[in-house]
Amino acid sequence: MKFCVYCGNKIPESSSFCPHCGQQQPKVQRTYQHVDNNQPMYNQSIYPVHRDDLFDKITSKLNSYTGGSGSVRINLKVLFSEVFKKHSNEDAEKIFIAGTHFTTPNMKDVSEEWAKPWLFSRILAYFMVVFGVLIVADFLFGGQLALPGLILVAATAVPFSAVIFYFEFNAFRNISIFTVTKIFFVGGAFSLLVTMFIYQFAIFDEKTSIGIGSALLIGIIEELGKMIIIFYFINRVSNNFILNGILIGGAVGAGFATLETAGYILYSGKYFLITAIVRALTAIGGHLVWAAITGGALMLVKKYGEKLQVSDLFEARFVIFFGLSIILHALWDVTVPFGWLKYIPLIIIAWIILFVLMNAGINQIRDIKHQYNQ
Repeated sequence: MKFCVYCGNKIPESSSFCPHCGQQQPKVQRTYQHVDNNQPMYNQSIYPVHRDDLFDKITSKLNSYTGGSGSVRINLKVLFSEVFKKHSNEDAEKIFIAGTHFTTPNMKDVSEEWAKPWLFSRILAYFMVVFGVLIVADFLFGGQLALPGLILVAATAVPFSAVIFYFEFNAFRNISIFTVTKIFFVGGAFSLLVTMFIYQFAIFDEKTSIGIGSALLIGIIEELGKMIIIFYFINRVSNNFILNGILIGGAVGAGFATLETAGYILYSGKYFLITAIVRALTAIGGHLVWAAITGGALMLVKKYGEKLQVSDLFEARFVIFFGLSIILHALWDVTVPFGWLKYIPLIIIAWIILFVLMNAGINQIRDIKHQYNQ
């Protein structure tokens, strides 16, 4: 047996999370020491960490901040394997009824395997169909009344589809689609309001291009605005489940992205369609991912059964992931030659960070179920 470094209670030797206070336990990585007979021996630790390349080194380092060890590799082919399979309406309804008092599973029934989301792709496809219909109505038949709907659909399609992806990935099935939709709209609106309020105290250089200083300030303000609202919604749940934090944060970020994009489209004049398409394509790596990272990071420092405190925001684990969100946001906004090329690596990096947190969420489930079994 070992003891929790936070509350001092006994916990199972293999546990990464304390069943009493919910805090993650620091882990010591196993290292190799060679003796005279060339046979490797281990020091006190858990599992060997094998690092082959830069990806392994990066994910291993990020994973260490979640309390895990080793690199994180995601098989996207397996993750999205259900997308191209046929599913019935009943299959979709089973997903949408999750999270109610009657449908939330017991902990022993919570899956500890990586989810294989698919419903989000159908939602996105429906949005694309509606978007196409509204384009036909507006451009071919002069239906000006279709323009507001076109803006709304273009701004909502990718962010809301991403929220459904997070909803499907939440293995705990303890947050309903009604609650998620409420967080999406209400959280998105209030995070935009808080951000606009903070902007009143910011001073920017009057330039047509955005320098690194201004971009960093933008990143701090907007990520802080979203974080405050995510902080509030996370404190409305009593658990510290990382996957719940990702869902809540992703919903707030997606709502923010929807409202912001609608504004950009509205004020882009005759180029509104190009703006709508570009914003939709790049939304996949913007606010909805940065805020999901923040939500997951907040759950890393939240104690089970307790509310988040302002002091928790200064814990290294949160500071690191929240700081990464700010940096990604700043690099997204800074003006550079051929700036559109930067979006691809920034999107990939953002999702790598988020996948590490998702992996920590899955490991958390395994630890909790192991403790229940003990």
